Amino acid sequence: MLDFIDPDPGQALLKIAVGIVVLVLAVLLWRELQHRSRRSGGGNLAAAAMAAAVVGLMVAISNALPMEIGIVVLFLSLFAIYRPEQVVKVTGGPRLEWRALREGRELQLLVKERGGPSLAKRNPEVQERFEALSSLEGPGTERYIGLLRETLLADPAAPGMEAKLAELAEADAALRAAIGARPNWERELERRAAEGAPAEAE
Repeated sequence: MLDFIDPDPGQALLKIAVGIVVLVLAVLLWRELQHRSRRSGGGNLAAAAMAAAVVGLMVAISNALPMEIGIVVLFLSLFAIYRPEQVVKVTGGPRLEWRALREGRELQLLVKERGGPSLAKRNPEVQERFEALSSLEGPGTERYIGLLRETLLADPAAPGMEAKLAELAEADAALRAAIGARPNWERELERRAAEGAPAEAE
């Protein structure tokens, strides 16, 4: 039954076991590369590029290439593996959901750092970024950007604002889920919010 793999049953079972292990490792590696890509705002294309970098790394360290080419492949592979944000940039840039959520979170924090909505309305940076929100509208982000516009510079105590803020929180959670991983900027924004650090210090 296992003759088509190896005439020796023991060797055939060993090859099957090795094949299963390799397959499992490949699946785990692919999932990890997808996770790294999504953290930087990328998708499967960036993950595939990093997978190619892993293959390139293995080829480079196996001495299968001339030394000069091997060194270049090794350097490029290591760069791609350890700098996923650059791979995402080269493969089309961060997804719209990732960019919209980042800008929304940063703007909400910036408004707090500038003294609240009433004072932030007069801040040139806040005004400029508020007006640029339209560039982040697209499939999957319209609701979030629309709610952000309605609430960002409005009085939190205004009638109906509590419901709008609840809707914004739901839209925020939906975008966060669509990204599929913890964005690489999220921890830093949480630290800023907890410490109350001035935006200029960032």
